[in-house]
Amino acid sequence: MNNVASLPKAGRGARAPVSAACKDIVVHLDGTAEDEIRLSHAEHLAAQFDARLTGLFTNVLPDPALYIGEFGTMALGQLTEAMAKEGDAVNSRLEQRFALLGVTNELRRIETLPGNVDYAVAAEARWADLFVASCPRGDQLDRWRPMFERVMFDGGRGLYLVPPGAKAKPAIETVMIAWVDSCQATRALAEALPLLKLAKRVCLATVQETAHGRLGGAEALADVAAHLSRHGVEASVNVLSGLDEPSVALLDEAHRISADLLVAGAYGHSRFREWILGGVTENLLATADLPLLLAH
Repeated sequence: MNNVASLPKAGRGARAPVSAACKDIVVHLDGTAEDEIRLSHAEHLAAQFDARLTGLFTNVLPDPALYIGEFGTMALGQLTEAMAKEGDAVNSRLEQRFALLGVTNELRRIETLPGNVDYAVAAEARWADLFVASCPRGDQLDRWRPMFERVMFDGGRGLYLVPPGAKAKPAIETVMIAWVDSCQATRALAEALPLLKLAKRVCLATVQETAHGRLGGAEALADVAAHLSRHGVEASVNVLSGLDEPSVALLDEAHRISADLLVAGAYGHSRFREWILGGVTENLLATADLPLLLAH
């Protein structure tokens, strides 16, 4: 007989101890009104984890390739100086705002050319546990879409993406996990684990696809739920009808359970295919009205 000590089991409804995994949170800042939205989400997350919050202010300078010739060089110099001064003003405002935060914090500034900023931001994301940014939409789509993708594919960490104007809640109480048998979903689940341990309610949902995975992914939910249970996270499971577009079904379910966060693997297909033909990731980025935690 094996002499294995029995461990005490948490009572029903008991919350698992908070994981120490999320101790560094980075939030992207760009001097726009959305800074306050992103910063509010990041501050609440940092407070829940007792984490250090680093603000990453990106001040993108003009592209020299657009200014050729003697007069172009002169105009480039003047514009670069003006944008640097504007960056100084934004940085000063952010310093004042960070002084009021209730968590340990630091403000960093990246001031570089358009072709370099995405790589610089991805490098900063690598040493953090979570990267907070906005869902790239509207007039910010072309500007920040390359940065979002660079962090997604080269940063190596999960992205907490905030829809424009979405108000932060003091605590994330209900989390929905969009599951499909894929490497991307597994990565998202692992990145989200610290947040799942904070939640009072966790729901696993999959959209029924008869031609994908074991029984359309439904059978795998039991294994995923058991895996989470061994991490101290109790999750309910739900197989959603495949009649609707998957992103629509997932968002409808998230609304039904009043989810505060939707966790999903990103870009199960190529970025080009999703961008041209549409896909779950693209649709969630374009339409979600609650925060997303994505990983690839």
